[in-house]
Amino acid sequence: MSDDWQVAEGNGWIDVPGFGRINPRQDNEGGGRQYFNAMTDSEEVAKAIGKCISGGPEIWHFEFDEPFWLADRGDRVLEVIISLLIGGRYGVKYRPGVLPDRESGAW
Repeated sequence: MSDDWQVAEGNGWIDVPGFGRINPRQDNEGGGRQYFNAMTDSEEVAKAIGKCISGGPEIWHFEFDEPFWLADRGDRVLEVIISLLIGGRYGVKYRPGVLPDRESGAW
């Protein structure tokens, strides 16, 4: 796995070159919930996996600044961290990743 993180910032659909795009957002229910949609370059819904991830298969709930993985139906996997930035923008930090091994108890 690469240690070189890339960062994309914005509101609405944020491009993640080489994978697709992600649309993080939040609401005010129950103190605020964070959720996102993610699409691959081929317009398929990406799968999200991680300790802070729930929901799916199209809308995923997440926690700010907690790592998770996005995967397509092929072999592309990204490790992702979403942060809330000043002015209501989002920072999407990402790098190529490998899904955690379910057998090791990482899930």
